[in-house]
Amino acid sequence: MADEIIVVDTNIIIDFVEKGDETLEEYLKLQKRSRRKLYLSVVTVFEYFSGIDIDKKDLYHESEKLFERFYIQELNETIAKIAASLNFQKKLYRYIDTSDILIAATCLYLDAFLLTKNQKHFKLIPNLKFAPLKV
Repeated sequence: MADEIIVVDTNIIIDFVEKGDETLEEYLKLQKRSRRKLYLSVVTVFEYFSGIDIDKKDLYHESEKLFERFYIQELNETIAKIAASLNFQKKLYRYIDTSDILIAATCLYLDAFLLTKNQKHFKLIPNLKFAPLKV
């Protein structure tokens, strides 16, 4: 049996850090005791750290420690082409930010589930699978 891959969206990370939301903590526990791997798109790394004041050293350091608990998927040519194809075929740029198209393309590339609290516009992307918010 292959490992199940779950790509965690930026909103899950933000809610965990800012509100103490338990969704991410439950998935991190699950990763420790089962064959699930939690990934972040490098786009999520960009989005998250774009919202952090670098002068808040404690928060920045704690965020870096949190991100060490994930596999990070770099953007590559294949992911870019998947995103471009989806964008062209479905005219997604009218409804979804480019960053979210790239995160969805990362899921398709990895054959992964997406863990997000914002399924509404991601549902426009064919063949995208969602991880449940409750485990």
